[in-house]
Amino acid sequence: MNRVSLTDIVSPETVRLKQDVENREEAIRLAGKVLAENQAVEERYIDAMVESCNELGPYIVLVPGVALPHARPECGAKKVGVSVITLQEPIVFGNEENDPVHTVIAIASDNNENHVGVISSLSTFLMDNARVDELKNANQVEEAMHAILGNI
Repeated sequence: MNRVSLTDIVSPETVRLKQDVENREEAIRLAGKVLAENQAVEERYIDAMVESCNELGPYIVLVPGVALPHARPECGAKKVGVSVITLQEPIVFGNEENDPVHTVIAIASDNNENHVGVISSLSTFLMDNARVDELKNANQVEEAMHAILGNI
């Protein structure tokens, strides 16, 4: 399995900070819109991410405060991509253990191997509470990029 480098898929164009959303669907759609703007997905992928969360529940909130919406590659993913959205106010996704969500990292992958690679690459970041907090509190895109990529 190839580990996907975050430096290849996270860029200032894929980051939005302190966004104002009302609910989890709006948060997922906003993160999906950024993926679409960066040509990682077709519009239908956004609907598939929302449907997946509605059908399967808030399993996408893998760690406290961070949701990772995604859909299957065949649902409109064109390439590997990530969008990073921080929220002005945390929202409830319905995951009792890890709510409320302050950061949404949408994932797109053109195949299952790359999907696992993206998750693997993000895992180091997600397990570092200080870096997750740094991202949550970032006011500038440069601060967010540093939080996600570390000293890369």
